[in-house]
Amino acid sequence: MYRDILTMCWSIKEVNRNLTDRKPTSDYSIKYLKKACSVMAGQMREMAKALPGEVIEVVDKKGQKKSFALNDVAEMLYDARKIVELNLIDNISRWAKLKMSSQA
Repeated sequence: MYRDILTMCWSIKEVNRNLTDRKPTSDYSIKYLKKACSVMAGQMREMAKALPGEVIEVVDKKGQKKSFALNDVAEMLYDARKIVELNLIDNISRWAKLKMSSQA
C-alpha cells in the first residue's frame, strides 16, 4: 500500500508540475488531480483502518510541525487550500517512504 501511495504522490506532483506547460489540457489535468487526490484519500482511509492511531507529521510552509491522524489527512485531500498550505503531497510521500524503509 505504501508503494501505491508513493506512486500517487509522484503522479500528482508530475501532473501539477506540467499543468502550466499544457494550457489546452489544463481542464483534464485539474480533473485528474482531483480524482487522484480522491483515490489517495481512499487509500489513506484504508491505512487508517489497518493502523489505528497512526499519524502523519506535517511540516507546513512556515516550517511548523503538526501531527494529523490518517483519517484527517484523507479529508484534507479534498481541500486544495489545505493541500498547498500544508505541503500535503510531499509530507504524505515522506511518510510513506519512511514506512516502506522501516518494513524492509
